[in-house]
Amino acid sequence: MDTSTGTSASTRRGTSTGAGTTGAPPAPSEPCGSSAVLLGFVNTTPHGSGPVELLGDSTSLTAWLTEAGLMTADAVVTRADVVAAHELRAALCTVFLSRSGCEGSADRLPEAEQYLARIAERYPLTLRVTAEGCRPVPAQAGVLGALAGLLAAAADLAARGAWLRMKICKNPTCYSGFFDRTRNTSGLYCGTACGSQAAQRAYRNRIKDASCAQAS
Repeated sequence: MDTSTGTSASTRRGTSTGAGTTGAPPAPSEPCGSSAVLLGFVNTTPHGSGPVELLGDSTSLTAWLTEAGLMTADAVVTRADVVAAHELRAALCTVFLSRSGCEGSADRLPEAEQYLARIAERYPLTLRVTAEGCRPVPAQAGVLGALAGLLAAAADLAARGAWLRMKICKNPTCYSGFFDRTRNTSGLYCGTACGSQAAQRAYRNRIKDASCAQAS
């Protein structure tokens, strides 16, 4: 059971800040702006305990990307952009689900990784070099640049050694994205409540299976 995870189900329905950070970079085991924006993005999907689609049309997608600091409010967003955002979100969700061992995620992972490799060409990044350091930034503006900003956040996490800490809770009644802060990245649940629910469910299933075995 995971008792020391970061972002939990309580932040599931909200948006997040942009991926940029200031000052000294956080430790790999600590959440940051990059993890916040990606978790906010995957947590807009209508799965688990959140049945409402938060990116259902161009208006809601514009609002989310703007609030997340990924683009300006005057950018033009089309229905095709909404579909593209859903596809990117689904691929990221599959990657995060696979790290928690969620059912079926391993089978979908190769397709998700192939998709992410393809769209990296559509949402290209460039390097911004300053006296303080070097970081990837979107090469385009508008919604394409906003979606590229999500890939930039992933690149930032990978560079910090924190990419493998991005997961989705294994509890099927939750499925919220979270940042695994455990020392050995072994967390499977977004918090103790979901861990307890999963343990209770497994216990009931064992009792049920034992009862069925005795009856047969």
